Amino acid sequence: MQIGKRKRAAFVTNIVGVLLTVLLVFCGVARGEAGQYIKATVIKVVDGDTIQVLYKGRSIRVRLWGIDTPEWRQPFSKIAKKHTIKLLADPEVELEEKDWDDYGRLVAIVITKKKQCLNEELLRAGLAWVHIYYCKEAICDRWYKIEREARGKRSGLWRDNSPTPPWVWKRQKHS
Repeated sequence: MQIGKRKRAAFVTNIVGVLLTVLLVFCGVARGEAGQYIKATVIKVVDGDTIQVLYKGRSIRVRLWGIDTPEWRQPFSKIAKKHTIKLLADPEVELEEKDWDDYGRLVAIVITKKKQCLNEELLRAGLAWVHIYYCKEAICDRWYKIEREARGKRSGLWRDNSPTPPWVWKRQKHS
């Protein structure tokens, strides 16, 4: 039985992603201890909720845990990215590892040099949603409250009457 070229390519891509994650863990990139912080230096802001850091001589993509900012073609995506850049003016950060995603990114809470939680500050500015599928810990209750306050003040993306969350927007664009 032959596997189609697309299925074979997808299978190989998935295997490579898993192997990369395993390699990163065993090479010391991941701490392994939840709740501890690792120090890193931001080298690039990819978008509002994704950054690239340098850690132990390695470049790692970091996805902000528990929140979601507008996607590239959505309203307020550029503003969210600019705000992230502003909050990371000093590139030294601490990362609290939460997980690794299917794209090989570290999923983390990011603490700035000024001891601000980047994830939370994006919510406070009205430039992110609490991610309904992934934010299931106690801190998420506080983050929902911050999101409601930004919504009540009509801050950021909440100036629109009914902004579309990125997870809904992606479904609409890909269907």
